[in-house]
Amino acid sequence: MKPAARNKKGKGAFCNLPLLLFIAAIQFLVIYSPTLDRYMVMITSGKPGFPSLLLDGRRGFKLVEEEFIPEPRVRCDFADPRSDVCELEGAIRIRGSTSEVFVITPPRGGANITGVGANATSWKIQPYTRKGETRVMNGITEMTVRVVTADEAPACTVRHDVPAVVYSNSGYCGNYYHDFNDNIIPLFITSRHLGGEVQLLVTQKQRWWFDKYREIVDGLTNYEAVDLDKDGGEVRCFRRATLGLRSHKDMSIDPRRAPHNLSMVDFKRFLMWRYALPREHAIRTDDEEVSGRRPRLLVITRRSRRRFVNLDEIVALAEEVGFEVTTSDVMSFKKKNSTSNVAAGAAGDADGGQARMADASALVNSFDAMLAVHGSGLTNLVFLPMNAVVVQVVPLGRMDELAMDEYGVPPRDMNMRYLQYNISAEESTLSDMYPRGHPVFLDPSPIHKQSWSLVKDIYLGKQDVRLNINRFRPFLQKAIRLLR
Repeated sequence: MKPAARNKKGKGAFCNLPLLLFIAAIQFLVIYSPTLDRYMVMITSGKPGFPSLLLDGRRGFKLVEEEFIPEPRVRCDFADPRSDVCELEGAIRIRGSTSEVFVITPPRGGANITGVGANATSWKIQPYTRKGETRVMNGITEMTVRVVTADEAPACTVRHDVPAVVYSNSGYCGNYYHDFNDNIIPLFITSRHLGGEVQLLVTQKQRWWFDKYREIVDGLTNYEAVDLDKDGGEVRCFRRATLGLRSHKDMSIDPRRAPHNLSMVDFKRFLMWRYALPREHAIRTDDEEVSGRRPRLLVITRRSRRRFVNLDEIVALAEEVGFEVTTSDVMSFKKKNSTSNVAAGAAGDADGGQARMADASALVNSFDAMLAVHGSGLTNLVFLPMNAVVVQVVPLGRMDELAMDEYGVPPRDMNMRYLQYNISAEESTLSDMYPRGHPVFLDPSPIHKQSWSLVKDIYLGKQDVRLNINRFRPFLQKAIRLLR
């Protein structure tokens, strides 16, 4: 580093009395102030573990004060069945190239650590919300947390004034239900209370995913998410960091466990804000102002299995009981002025599916009720207005509990109404493949115990639905009544 050039002045400059007094004052402060003395040392030579205030050739001029190292506080929760989470406070350094997080202890030692063990100096965490599912967790990057002194840790290269949230964007990423259940809602729980002042550090980052859900991500952070796997040798320094995302239950939030008691109603309003959705409440059919208008029903269609075989009959029935009906798979919905012919999220979308998400959210928000067979299409219920009605058709295969957890509880948590219709054996196309005395009909329990893959293959992968119109009629009639 070249020394700063001297300021050449004439001999008469030192005869200036005010200048002499100013120089004397500076010398006095330097001699008698220990604090200034310490900073003068940093200015001239730097200090081990801390950058000098002189010119940094790579970063430019930066006035960076000496890092104070407090006793760190570490609170880890490895008991939660859905995800492991560690909250870190103090001097935290994160190096993405080695998937390491360093918790710095002060010179005299000491660290307040709970949930890991008082004497723990190193542990691993997988920052993804499908804990316990070995098949998917085997592919999730492990982050190693190390409790070390400043001399043992790599020096900071980037300093952040906001807290960090570290998590994986892998796993079931790309499945519409899992995008919301495993990523978006947990990210909302973990970061929304920070008001955008949070830096996302993402392992296994899927760029297309961040493009598709750009409105949501931009509503949660004011900063571009960092791809830790492509972060070079950067060592990012924070005062606070959260490793992992909080996850409470399927597609929902427990306000008692969320910061500031955030709820799914808050999440719904957040989505309305981000996608500029106009309808907060569904139609009330007994309201004089909407007299003569029919409530609108969206029937979610599927491209693969678990389709409505007699869709035309279902539409006719819904219109007969009083609905205005539209059928759509939603995510292939295009506005009339749209020029894209590629499915949402596919590589052919110029914006990675961002516009398609905006179109889909607007479409769903225009309806008062939704009808669908159990599947990821029901995830769109997050865009329905409050007081709307969700009708889930549950296929055969002892799927009742799963269907209730995934799509039965969330509507109620979002101030919507929910109806569940469990089909009979005659309403399943499995009756065309297996005799009625087959275990597929008599007792699905052994199939569930054998493997989830077999359940998926039979009950989710081979089954379509042929609704009994007479049996289903009372459910649609009740849906109309619930809108009053």
